[in-house]
Amino acid sequence: MESKGTLGDAAQLMIQHDIGSVVVVEGKNPVGIVTERDITKQIIKDTDVLKKPIKQVMSKPLLTAPPSLAVQDAFELMLKNKVRRLPILDGGELKGIVTTQDIMRWVLRVSYEPNVPKHIEAILEAR
Repeated sequence: MESKGTLGDAAQLMIQHDIGSVVVVEGKNPVGIVTERDITKQIIKDTDVLKKPIKQVMSKPLLTAPPSLAVQDAFELMLKNKVRRLPILDGGELKGIVTTQDIMRWVLRVSYEPNVPKHIEAILEAR
């Protein structure tokens, strides 16, 4: 989402796409992130917050990782910095985002490999 948008625009995107955060960009450069928690905190402080520019309420600086980062290292980085979402950048371009839910799914899958039971497979595929 472009940094010129409002917090309300970000909330609408999250609802439309059933996601818990949006990465804020200027051009192609990721500069921050807005999460459900950020919105909740802002609404408690100020009921007109949804009209504020997103750039005023986004979390920054943005903690990111390269696609080559090992899953264990990503998890360590997230825990150390107390974040639940980690944008993945390749050459400065946003390629995706890893969440704690993604890592929990990975741990569950790895714990059952190589024979993941069907009921676990169903849990892993549910979103």
